[in-house]
Amino acid sequence: MSAPIGRRPLKLRQMGTLDQYLLRELLLNFLFSLLFISLLVGIVSAMKAVDSGYSIGIVLPWLRDSLLYSLYFTTPISILVACTLSYGRFVADREFTASLACGISPFRLFLPMAALAVPVGALMLLTQSTILPELQHRKQDIGRFLIKQLENLGEGKMGQLRIDDQGGVVHWGEIRGGRDLTEVYIEKQLSIGSSPSGVARAVATIEDMGKTPATKILARRAQLTVDDEADVIRLVLNGVDMKFPVSDVPAENRDFLDWRFETVLFDQFNVDFPINSVKRRLNDLPTSELKVKISEHLEMARLRELEIASAEDPLTVEPARAAMNEALRTARRGETEIWRRRAMALAVLTFSMLGFPIALLLNTTQKLVPFFFGILAVMALFFPLTYGGIQVSRATGLPAWATVMSGNYVITVISLGLLLKLRRN
Repeated sequence: MSAPIGRRPLKLRQMGTLDQYLLRELLLNFLFSLLFISLLVGIVSAMKAVDSGYSIGIVLPWLRDSLLYSLYFTTPISILVACTLSYGRFVADREFTASLACGISPFRLFLPMAALAVPVGALMLLTQSTILPELQHRKQDIGRFLIKQLENLGEGKMGQLRIDDQGGVVHWGEIRGGRDLTEVYIEKQLSIGSSPSGVARAVATIEDMGKTPATKILARRAQLTVDDEADVIRLVLNGVDMKFPVSDVPAENRDFLDWRFETVLFDQFNVDFPINSVKRRLNDLPTSELKVKISEHLEMARLRELEIASAEDPLTVEPARAAMNEALRTARRGETEIWRRRAMALAVLTFSMLGFPIALLLNTTQKLVPFFFGILAVMALFFPLTYGGIQVSRATGLPAWATVMSGNYVITVISLGLLLKLRRN
């Protein structure tokens, strides 16, 4: 007797049912993991912001952009959690053993994981060069929410106001009418100059974050105002005692101990905190604009190198070399940022490749064991290699594609080794 004609379609339908079952488990675990991790990140960010002096009215609107930005880091972890938990349960409930008994290849079981990871990874890759920088900029640009809250500062004693997200905090002994402050203290990286009217002033800057110590300002009184035309929050200080950092060591050779502070007294001094949403840090630029900036700085470094080679006056060599080194450092910083974005986007695929064989090879009845092994591998290898690679590339000039992507390379090699072992088993 011949076999029934409908037997093969029945097998395909059975595989379709298994695929739907696994995909549903993966999708639910992914969404719940993403929700949980995002809420955890949001709670921690909100607590840090409130502890830094921001009011709830400022934190809540800003938190939306902060959470959207964090998705680029929580999504790969959520994929790993979904993969290890779903396949860990599949193994613990003996469903994996039953699948093997039915002649189903272990690699065939990866299809539902690929159906989830590939679209998510593609979406991350498509948006990492445009949407991610915008969200990163909006996360930093907390001033657009702060400006609406200045009129509600009211009156009180021993308060503080965080002006920006780069360490700009104003402390005061007493505030009256939401504008007049006494016993003011500011510690912030500042660019010092003078206004068109001749009044000494400083503008808060973000370019030198981490390069120079903060300027420290004490003032007896201050008035808080908003200049809509200049897009700045302005503090008009009176009775000012300012200590600003000075170093005689060339920029490329400076370290923390090479700075000293000099004191200057002013009757009146203005401090401006920019609040516009136009000026961006280098890391906040879209990839296309960032590549242009990198090319400009590399060209600048090349010109300075030619200037050094043809210099006749030894006194011009050191300034030219300092400018060349600064241009190279900026270019390296831009290159590492581009590859960091790509590394986090591709992590969706590499993490899924890691979690799948871990869950099947461990073959344990404890559902959480694959989860802990996967998280341990990522925390011990991927993040140290990725962010360590960023520092190595910036310090040595090694190609960013080799150093920043090293975490992905190592995880991929480990995953391929585990998949090969799974095939042999």
